[in-house]
Amino acid sequence: MEQALAYVCCPADEGRMKVQKYCRKIYEMGYVPICPRFGFAPFLDESEAEDAQAMLQMSHLLLRRCRMVVVCGREVTETMNTEINTADRLHIICTTLDGLIKIKESE
Repeated sequence: MEQALAYVCCPADEGRMKVQKYCRKIYEMGYVPICPRFGFAPFLDESEAEDAQAMLQMSHLLLRRCRMVVVCGREVTETMNTEINTADRLHIICTTLDGLIKIKESE
């Protein structure tokens, strides 16, 4: 069976180790975690307007290809809100990490 892509939506100021734990948990539940922020950070500088715009555009391209958006962290930032609204508009499942864990536990 093909594994579903899960877009990891988290605050930009969330620590790398914490986001890695989110991704690991999503992976352990059988999904392929896609976290654009860490995928693009090695070659794009978010403080540069052009790079920030490119990161946003590429992130949205990836989001469109994912089966779900998994919201991680305790706060929802403006960028996260945009990602959630995009997922909703495209009829992509949007859930929290805790919600995904509960769903998997009930199966």
